[in-house]
Order: sequence, then structure tokens, then C-alpha cells
Amino acid sequence: MKILVIVGVFPKLSQTFILNQITGFIDAGHEVTILAKKGEAGGRVHEDVTKYRLMDRVIYYGSRESENQLGKAIGFLNGLIKHYAGRLFSKGYTGSIPVRDLIRYPNLILLIRKLNQVDLSDTDIVQAHFGPNGILAQKCLSLGLLKGRLFTVFHGYDMLRYVKQKGKGAYRELFASAGMLLPISRFWEKRLVELGADPSKIVVHHMGIDPGRFLYCPARPKNEIHIVSAARFVEKKGLEYGIRAVGRLIEQGFPIRYSIVGGGPLETKLKQIVSENHWSGHIHFLGWKTQDELIAITKRAHLILVPSVTARDGDMEGIPVQLMESMAMGKIVVSTRHSGIPELIHDRVNGFLVQERDIEGLAQTIRDILSFPVKWPEIAADARQTIVDAFNIRTLNKELLRIFAESQKNG
Repeated sequence: MKILVIVGVFPKLSQTFILNQITGFIDAGHEVTILAKKGEAGGRVHEDVTKYRLMDRVIYYGSRESENQLGKAIGFLNGLIKHYAGRLFSKGYTGSIPVRDLIRYPNLILLIRKLNQVDLSDTDIVQAHFGPNGILAQKCLSLGLLKGRLFTVFHGYDMLRYVKQKGKGAYRELFASAGMLLPISRFWEKRLVELGADPSKIVVHHMGIDPGRFLYCPARPKNEIHIVSAARFVEKKGLEYGIRAVGRLIEQGFPIRYSIVGGGPLETKLKQIVSENHWSGHIHFLGWKTQDELIAITKRAHLILVPSVTARDGDMEGIPVQLMESMAMGKIVVSTRHSGIPELIHDRVNGFLVQERDIEGLAQTIRDILSFPVKWPEIAADARQTIVDAFNIRTLNKELLRIFAESQKNG
């Protein structure tokens, strides 16, 4: 099959779940093209981007204007002028679409212009990651600029923050189309139905990892306990609550080293909390790391802490890949009853769950874990088996490709 994968940013270091699908499609012998608005700033990429020569498969449709508001406005006006110039003066230019749609979806102008320059009308499957990209893909399919059956993968923010911005009818046209909807958890399946999606067009499809890439190295008790978190420093990651919970344990004399991998808008605030409470000797910020570097850090860890919360603007997680990778390695994971996480972690069976924003609950759970190391081997084994059985990307990719192939037969 010829598969077109549409994303906003590629390659993106934090989106290994998308990368794992793409490489799985290629390994299965399918022809994959990646359509992205832009690349990620910073230059660091996952090793599979190089191994699979994925940059040779990428087509970028974004402008080179700055991403600030003025730059976006200039880019939009530029694109609008070139779009209408193309319609007036370029023979065969396709793109008759209401101005209101171009204003509502500014990226649509850029995408239409690119698809008039590059022919992608021979694809069998169009897979759009995140709802807004599904909308763009559907409009381009209706124009004849794309061909194939559309599958839109919903990850979380696209059913909350985006809907808050655009209104509850944001996906009305997409839901009315023949495209299939692939939420990454049962939690998000319910949200799609609430928004008006036809349940018969919904198939829950989890993201996953390759457990074979992650050496099983279950945690063993030591004098110093090493806790690790890895995330973008934004509100929904809940790192402030994790830091304060670990801080309580430090003050109570527990021998803890807490390593935090990542960066982002809340970095100054989080570092200030650590500094003001004199926890700097125990809590360390390591910056962004590649996947291989993060695996090496996780290998030396005892506990993985993922204290996710619902942000004030409604933003939520999907099912964090870091949890899957850590469980595959046999680490003890502590997270929250948030989004689809309870579909992965069964409390006190293969990991631990507490309520969102419950600092004392997090601290007490970690105390309980440290008090009963005899239970660690069983929990670690159950964690690994959960990933092998239900979150194995090889199995999940085969199932997704089966769904794609079935749509070809029925389409």
C-alpha cells in the first residue's frame, strides 16, 4: 500500500509513537510518504530518522515565516495572495474553497499550494495524526488533491483545547465524511462520541513500543533510590506535584536522587521550587535527551514518576510512551488516574496510580513502594508482560495495517 502520513512537525523527538508506526509500515514493505508543516527546531533527531532515511520521504508544506503572531499573519496574507494568483494564472491549479475555510484553517492555504506543486493523488491510505490535520486532509480529499481512505488518529489535546478554541462543531465535516477515527484509548473514544462522532466509524487503537528494544532490567533495592521523570515542562505533565512529593520524602530523610529530563515553558518555575526548598542536592535537571540517552538513564532508575494532570485550559495526556518504555524495562511506575493511563497501569498490580495533584498521595505511594521491595519483582514482571501483550508496536502495527487493508476491500 501507498501510505501518506500527515503530521504537524517532523521529525519531533518527543513523538516516538508516530515514528514507531512509520518505521513499522516501512518494515512491512509499504511505501510511506510523510507530509509535515515543518521540522523541529534544535537539530536533535531519533536514530531511526537516520537509519530509515526518513528525511528523503518528507514533504514540507509550511512557510518560512516566523511563528510569532506577526509572522503568522504575514505568512497567511502571503499564502492568500499566492493562492488566488495560482487560481487566476496557473493552468490546472486546484483549490476552489470558501474564504471562510481559508481564514478558519490558515494552514489549508499552504497545504493546497503544496499539493498543487507535488502530486500525492495516488495514495491508498491517508493517515492524519491529530484531529486538525484530519480536517485539512479531508478538505484536500474533497478537492481531489489527495486520494485514499482517511484515518484520523486522535491523541488528546485535539479533543479538548482545540475544541475549546473552535467550538463543539469543530469536527462536524470530518465526522460526516467516510473517514475512520482512531482514538488512542477508550477514554478518548468516549470523548469522540460526546462530540458527535458515529461510533461505527471509531476504532480504538493504542500507541505502542517495541519491547524488544528495551532490556528487561528490573529495579533492585539499593541504599540510594533513583527516581526519573521525562517530559516537556508544561502544566499537564504535573511535574510540580512530583517535585513537591519527592521533596517531602527528601525532608523526611529518604535517600533519594530525582533526575528530571526535558525542558519547556515551566523550566524556570520548576527550578525555582527546587532551589527555594534547598532540594538541589537531590533533584537534578538533565535537559533534553535522545531516546538512547533516556533509556540509559531509565536503566539505572528504580522508580519512574509520571504525575500527569488536567491543565487549566483542559489539555490532557494520551497514554505517555515513557510509561510503556519503563514498564518494558521492568521499572516501578507511579502515575495518576488521568486520561487513558488506567488502561495501561492497573493499580498495585503492574504499577501505581494516585489522584491528580495529590502531593501527599504521591509521597505516600512512594513510601509504600520503598517499604515493600519484596513485591518489586512481581510488579516488574507484570509490567513487562502488559507491554508485550497489549502495547507491542509490532502487533499493533499489524492490526492497523489489517484495518487499512480491510478498508481497501470495502472501499
